[in-house]
Amino acid sequence: TEVIPASPGVRQCRRTLDCHVAFLILAALFLTRLRFPRSRASAVALIQRRPMTAAVEVPRRTFLSRLALGAAAFGATAGGASALPPLATPSPDELDRWFTGMKGTYKTIYDCTGVAAAGNGVLFARNLLKFSAEKLGTRDADNSIVVCFRHFATPFAYTDAMWAKYPQMAVALQANDPKTKMPSTRNWLLHDLWSEQEGTDIPSVVSRGVVFAVCGAATEFLSKLLAGPTGNAKQIEADLSANLIPNAKMVAAGVVALQRAQKAGFAYTYAEG
Repeated sequence: TEVIPASPGVRQCRRTLDCHVAFLILAALFLTRLRFPRSRASAVALIQRRPMTAAVEVPRRTFLSRLALGAAAFGATAGGASALPPLATPSPDELDRWFTGMKGTYKTIYDCTGVAAAGNGVLFARNLLKFSAEKLGTRDADNSIVVCFRHFATPFAYTDAMWAKYPQMAVALQANDPKTKMPSTRNWLLHDLWSEQEGTDIPSVVSRGVVFAVCGAATEFLSKLLAGPTGNAKQIEADLSANLIPNAKMVAAGVVALQRAQKAGFAYTYAEG
């Protein structure tokens, strides 16, 4: 394995550190000898040479003061030598601005990664709005809620037309229509209630201000899968991206949206399914 030599700054820091550590060790040894002589004879000799008077105490206190100053200087020198310039803070990009533009007092993002998880994300968003209002008196406008469709939940961000146009998508994801029990040719969350509970479809939560983040990385992956070896994946990706459900935004990747949301103060909830 190649060993990368240390930079001059790092070497200087190490030398400074070694010198100060050696100084502190020698000072500690000297103090120990002053306080605890090796034998009675040496103690007597020490007392005879230097009686314990104020004249002796003053130099000793001076020495301790110098030792403290040396330790403080060591800390300042070591800290200064190892300090690195602060990293520049990147300017907010378009995705940052999207999240910070949501002004609700209570901010939550639901992470959906599978077929069942997509329905759970809608259900959880509805539950938060419903029970927060009923039990705590909040308004819908007090909440900023994002449902993130990524990984295998991503197709639920596409319209019925895309499910009908690319039926192999439902086959690949084993996304069976709850009514027909066959691979779906529609986005059933646009029409049916999840778990038969009122307000648990996409139009209902959209009407209450819920928005959706759509994984661009998964969309690209699905496009290549649908295109196969001879199709035009870029064209399919553009088709899917242009046909999203209401209140949906295509993002670079679902995981990026989750990171930026938490940076903007959103509470994270995993919608397991």
